[in-house]
Amino acid sequence: MRSRTIGVSVLTTTALFGLTTACAPVGGSKAADIGRAARAARAAAPASAGATPPPAAKGKGAGKGTGMLADLSGAQILSQAHEAMRKVESARVVAKMHEEGSPVEFDLTLDRKGSCKGAVRYDGMGKVDLIKSTDLIHFKGDADYWRSTATKEHAPKKQAEAMVTMLADRWLKMPVSDAKASAMKHLCDLDKLTDGGGRPNPLARKGETVTIDGKQALAVITAAKNGTETDYVATQGTSYVLKSTVSGDETGEVLFSDFGTPVDTALPEGADVLDLSKLGGEVPAESV
Repeated sequence: MRSRTIGVSVLTTTALFGLTTACAPVGGSKAADIGRAARAARAAAPASAGATPPPAAKGKGAGKGTGMLADLSGAQILSQAHEAMRKVESARVVAKMHEEGSPVEFDLTLDRKGSCKGAVRYDGMGKVDLIKSTDLIHFKGDADYWRSTATKEHAPKKQAEAMVTMLADRWLKMPVSDAKASAMKHLCDLDKLTDGGGRPNPLARKGETVTIDGKQALAVITAAKNGTETDYVATQGTSYVLKSTVSGDETGEVLFSDFGTPVDTALPEGADVLDLSKLGGEVPAESV
């Protein structure tokens, strides 16, 4: 997974504060790229390219690579895996990352039409559920999320609590064409998530085989700037990346699965939905 960007930003609105712009309290402007650790680790730097790779990955089913991958170099395996990932029409992505020491987790199913469904958690800032189709975006923050939003906007305590009461665990809707929805497009961009970007590092080294979710995968280890990354490539069927881990100054883990599974963008039955496009960009505090 070379220079793979995992664009994760959580869009929210400050319309209830009488503002006309959206904000992303989950990590602020940095939330649009919580996969920065993975991206940096895959961009191999000359200064660290000769670093000693970590011990070969071990685990259940450990052994030398089997099948066609056993006859390829580490760089060739990554090249093959990148091409396979580039052609994926949809996939589930589960990640645990650290951004500036703060844990970030997300679980999303996405497709190349821009649809996605799942949830994002940012340490100490709550959870946001998200459903995005080609036309609409629905998102639902919990109480902690909206309190974090209010704190970020320096809202008075009473107004903040009123906002939490009104919006916590409630679906909000806006059209994809809304300017405030631009951040969400990065979150649901499968192209960025599966784009290998550039040529694999020629020093990539094959490790051993492990079992990931019942599937055999061959580890490919790459020395990179400020750490190393290990990609686990499926040895049977299509050469998908099943897992990628980053270690060193920044750490993270990304799991890929459910390749080709359609994204269900239907709202839960009986969902309570607030249409943000009908708020006119401003809601007086009195109406909160």
